Amino acid sequence: MRQMVYRRVDRIAYTHMRAKDGRHGYLVRPLTLVIGWSVLIIGLITIPLPGQGWLTTFLGVGILSLEQRWARRVLRAGVHQYDRFYFWFKRQPRRFRISVVSVLVLIIWAVFMFVVWGAWKMGSLDFLTPYAQRLGLVR
Repeated sequence: MRQMVYRRVDRIAYTHMRAKDGRHGYLVRPLTLVIGWSVLIIGLITIPLPGQGWLTTFLGVGILSLEQRWARRVLRAGVHQYDRFYFWFKRQPRRFRISVVSVLVLIIWAVFMFVVWGAWKMGSLDFLTPYAQRLGLVR
């Protein structure tokens, strides 16, 4: 993970420095912060989903690290902890890894269903009403 993140952040840093020296360099800092926070938030939302949630989160922090000192420290520490956990998890027995992943998937689905149920109860998802009535759910 470390190599992937730093390779992408280095490419972004090169483009960032060139843009700062350009004609509209004064816009680079605010745009970098907006893009960095947007990518970070999307990454945090996508962590439990299959795909590149952690990578997106680290890239968001990496983009913020171009302008913020705290983000550099968080990126360094976060990637280090991720790598430590990954190598520890990989050393565990297969049965343990399958169990942990299964429990996490069940927790994620339970939270997702709770959010959908709450939104339906508040009236946000009216198109689910016919299906809910078949299941015996009433608002």
